[in-house]
Amino acid sequence: MHRNTHKLTALSFLPLITALLLLSGCYGNPKKVVENTFLGTWHIDTSRIHISISIPPGASGDLSVLMDFVNNNYQSFKDLLKEPEKIVVTRTSAEDPSSGNYSLLFSSGYIYTGSYRLVRNVLFLHFFDNNGRQYTVPCQADGTTLQIVYSTPYMRALLKDYISEYYPQESEEILSALYSLAPTIEGLSVYDTRYLPLNNNDLED
Repeated sequence: MHRNTHKLTALSFLPLITALLLLSGCYGNPKKVVENTFLGTWHIDTSRIHISISIPPGASGDLSVLMDFVNNNYQSFKDLLKEPEKIVVTRTSAEDPSSGNYSLLFSSGYIYTGSYRLVRNVLFLHFFDNNGRQYTVPCQADGTTLQIVYSTPYMRALLKDYISEYYPQESEEILSALYSLAPTIEGLSVYDTRYLPLNNNDLED
Protein backbone atom coordinates (compact mmCIF):
# COMPACT_ATOMS: atom_id res chain seq x y z
CA MET A 1 0.00 0.00 0.00
CA HIS A 2 1.43 3.36 -0.99
CA ARG A 3 0.78 6.99 -0.18
CA ASN A 4 -1.60 7.57 -3.08
CA THR A 5 -3.84 4.75 -1.90
CA HIS A 6 -3.03 4.36 1.79
CA LYS A 7 -4.14 7.48 3.59
CA LEU A 8 -5.64 7.28 7.02
CA THR A 9 -8.02 9.74 8.56
CA ALA A 10 -8.72 13.45 8.99
CA LEU A 11 -7.15 14.96 12.09
CA SER A 12 -6.97 17.96 14.34
CA PHE A 13 -3.29 18.77 14.89
CA LEU A 14 -2.26 19.72 18.42
CA PRO A 15 1.48 20.60 18.27
CA LEU A 16 3.55 20.33 21.43
CA ILE A 17 0.60 19.32 23.61
CA THR A 18 0.83 16.03 25.44
CA ALA A 19 -2.52 14.32 25.21
CA LEU A 20 -3.61 11.03 26.67
CA LEU A 21 -5.54 9.28 23.94
CA LEU A 22 -8.16 7.30 25.76
CA LEU A 23 -10.35 4.76 24.05
CA SER A 24 -13.41 6.50 25.42
CA GLY A 25 -16.55 4.63 24.59
CA CYS A 26 -14.73 1.30 24.62
CA TYR A 27 -14.75 1.08 28.40
CA GLY A 28 -11.43 -0.72 28.74
CA ASN A 29 -10.89 -4.39 27.96
CA PRO A 30 -13.84 -6.62 28.79
CA LYS A 31 -12.86 -9.95 30.30
CA LYS A 32 -14.80 -11.93 27.70
CA VAL A 33 -15.06 -11.58 23.95
CA VAL A 34 -18.27 -9.73 23.18
CA GLU A 35 -20.06 -11.33 20.26
CA ASN A 36 -20.34 -9.12 17.14
CA THR A 37 -18.60 -6.12 18.73
CA PHE A 38 -16.27 -5.66 15.73
CA LEU A 39 -18.30 -7.28 12.98
CA GLY A 40 -19.75 -5.14 10.21
CA THR A 41 -18.87 -2.25 7.91
CA TRP A 42 -17.59 0.79 9.79
CA HIS A 43 -17.66 4.33 8.37
CA ILE A 44 -15.25 7.01 9.52
CA ASP A 45 -16.30 10.09 11.47
CA THR A 46 -13.79 12.72 10.29
CA SER A 47 -14.85 15.14 13.04
CA ARG A 48 -13.54 12.83 15.78
CA ILE A 49 -9.95 12.34 14.71
CA HIS A 50 -7.06 13.62 16.81
CA ILE A 51 -3.27 13.62 16.82
CA SER A 52 -0.88 14.84 19.49
CA ILE A 53 2.81 15.71 19.41
CA SER A 54 4.99 16.14 22.48
CA ILE A 55 8.70 16.90 22.67
CA PRO A 56 10.64 15.18 25.49
CA PRO A 57 12.42 17.46 27.99
CA GLY A 58 16.00 18.24 27.04
CA ALA A 59 15.58 17.30 23.39
CA SER A 60 18.15 18.99 21.18
CA GLY A 61 17.11 19.96 17.70
CA ASP A 62 15.73 22.76 15.58
CA LEU A 63 12.23 23.16 16.96
CA SER A 64 11.45 26.09 14.66
CA VAL A 65 11.99 23.93 11.56
CA LEU A 66 9.57 21.28 12.79
CA MET A 67 7.00 23.83 13.94
CA ASP A 68 7.13 25.75 10.67
CA PHE A 69 6.61 22.50 8.78
CA VAL A 70 3.65 21.51 10.97
CA ASN A 71 1.99 24.93 10.82
CA ASN A 72 2.43 25.30 7.06
CA ASN A 73 1.00 21.84 6.35
CA TYR A 74 -2.00 21.74 8.63
CA GLN A 75 -4.59 21.53 5.86
CA SER A 76 -2.46 19.08 3.89
CA PHE A 77 -2.28 16.79 6.90
CA LYS A 78 -6.06 16.88 7.16
CA ASP A 79 -6.38 15.95 3.49
CA LEU A 80 -3.71 13.27 3.82
CA LEU A 81 -5.45 11.47 6.66
CA LYS A 82 -9.01 10.97 5.47
CA GLU A 83 -8.74 7.32 4.47
CA PRO A 84 -9.73 4.50 4.63
CA GLU A 85 -13.37 5.51 4.46
CA LYS A 86 -14.58 2.08 5.55
CA ILE A 87 -13.32 -0.84 7.60
CA VAL A 88 -15.11 -4.14 7.05
CA VAL A 89 -14.69 -6.86 9.69
CA THR A 90 -16.00 -10.41 9.23
CA ARG A 91 -15.65 -13.59 11.23
CA THR A 92 -14.22 -16.72 9.65
CA SER A 93 -16.30 -19.22 11.63
CA ALA A 94 -18.79 -19.44 14.44
CA GLU A 95 -16.41 -21.82 16.22
CA ASP A 96 -13.67 -19.20 16.53
CA PRO A 97 -15.09 -15.70 17.11
CA SER A 98 -11.66 -14.32 18.00
CA SER A 99 -10.19 -14.62 14.48
CA GLY A 100 -11.36 -13.48 11.09
CA ASN A 101 -10.83 -11.17 8.15
CA TYR A 102 -10.90 -7.43 7.60
CA SER A 103 -10.82 -5.11 4.59
CA LEU A 104 -9.82 -1.46 4.34
CA LEU A 105 -11.84 0.34 1.65
CA PHE A 106 -10.53 3.56 0.10
CA SER A 107 -12.45 6.18 -1.86
CA SER A 108 -10.16 5.46 -4.83
CA GLY A 109 -11.63 1.96 -4.97
CA TYR A 110 -8.47 0.39 -3.58
CA ILE A 111 -9.11 -2.47 -1.13
CA TYR A 112 -6.58 -4.00 1.24
CA THR A 113 -7.49 -7.21 3.02
CA GLY A 114 -5.90 -9.01 5.96
CA SER A 115 -6.64 -11.33 8.82
CA TYR A 116 -6.98 -10.51 12.51
CA ARG A 117 -6.75 -12.23 15.85
CA LEU A 118 -8.49 -10.70 18.84
CA VAL A 119 -6.24 -10.47 21.90
CA ARG A 120 -8.09 -9.45 25.07
CA ASN A 121 -10.73 -7.81 22.89
CA VAL A 122 -8.19 -5.72 21.02
CA LEU A 123 -8.26 -6.14 17.25
CA PHE A 124 -5.01 -5.51 15.38
CA LEU A 125 -4.99 -4.07 11.85
CA HIS A 126 -2.01 -3.85 9.50
CA PHE A 127 -0.97 -0.67 7.70
CA PHE A 128 2.04 -0.04 5.46
CA ASP A 129 4.33 2.87 4.63
CA ASN A 130 5.57 3.71 1.13
CA ASN A 131 8.48 1.26 1.52
CA GLY A 132 6.16 -1.61 2.33
CA ARG A 133 7.03 -1.77 6.02
CA GLN A 134 4.17 -3.15 8.05
CA TYR A 135 2.87 -1.44 11.16
CA THR A 136 0.34 -3.03 13.49
CA VAL A 137 -2.27 -0.68 14.93
CA PRO A 138 -4.69 -1.69 17.70
CA CYS A 139 -8.36 -0.83 17.84
CA GLN A 140 -11.29 -1.48 20.13
CA ALA A 141 -15.03 -1.40 19.64
CA ASP A 142 -18.12 -1.47 21.79
CA GLY A 143 -20.67 -2.10 19.03
CA THR A 144 -21.30 1.64 18.60
CA THR A 145 -17.83 3.01 17.83
CA LEU A 146 -14.59 1.50 16.60
CA GLN A 147 -11.50 3.44 17.67
CA ILE A 148 -7.98 3.07 16.31
CA VAL A 149 -4.82 4.23 18.09
CA TYR A 150 -1.92 5.05 15.78
CA SER A 151 1.47 4.60 17.42
CA THR A 152 4.49 6.90 17.24
CA PRO A 153 6.49 4.60 14.89
CA TYR A 154 3.69 4.56 12.34
CA MET A 155 2.97 8.28 12.62
CA ARG A 156 6.68 9.08 12.15
CA ALA A 157 6.76 6.84 9.08
CA LEU A 158 3.68 8.61 7.74
CA LEU A 159 5.32 12.01 8.17
CA LYS A 160 8.58 10.78 6.64
CA ASP A 161 6.75 9.58 3.53
CA TYR A 162 4.92 12.89 3.25
CA ILE A 163 8.08 14.96 3.69
CA SER A 164 10.04 12.87 1.18
CA GLU A 165 7.27 13.18 -1.42
CA TYR A 166 6.30 16.83 -1.09
CA TYR A 167 9.48 18.42 0.29
CA PRO A 168 12.33 16.62 -1.49
CA GLN A 169 14.70 19.62 -1.43
CA GLU A 170 14.03 20.38 2.24
CA SER A 171 13.58 16.81 3.42
CA GLU A 172 17.06 16.46 4.92
CA GLU A 173 16.60 19.53 7.15
CA ILE A 174 13.05 18.68 8.21
CA LEU A 175 13.79 15.01 8.84
CA SER A 176 16.90 15.95 10.82
CA ALA A 177 14.75 18.11 13.10
CA LEU A 178 12.16 15.35 13.38
CA TYR A 179 14.73 12.71 14.31
CA SER A 180 16.77 14.87 16.69
CA LEU A 181 13.72 16.12 18.58
CA ALA A 182 12.29 12.57 18.68
CA PRO A 183 8.71 13.68 19.33
CA THR A 184 6.04 11.35 20.60
CA ILE A 185 3.31 11.34 17.96
CA GLU A 186 0.02 9.54 18.55
CA GLY A 187 -3.21 9.53 16.62
CA LEU A 188 -6.78 8.46 17.29
CA SER A 189 -9.44 7.81 14.66
CA VAL A 190 -13.08 6.99 15.25
CA TYR A 191 -15.47 5.01 13.09
CA ASP A 192 -18.98 5.44 14.41
CA THR A 193 -21.45 4.16 11.82
CA ARG A 194 -21.74 0.40 11.50
CA TYR A 195 -23.75 -1.81 9.16
CA LEU A 196 -23.93 -5.50 9.97
CA PRO A 197 -23.46 -8.05 7.16
CA LEU A 198 -26.31 -10.35 6.15
CA ASN A 199 -24.15 -13.19 7.44
CA ASN A 200 -20.79 -13.36 9.16
CA ASN A 201 -18.84 -14.24 6.02
CA ASP A 202 -20.16 -11.43 3.82
CA LEU A 203 -18.11 -8.37 2.90
CA GLU A 204 -19.91 -5.28 1.69
CA ASP A 205 -19.59 -4.79 -2.05
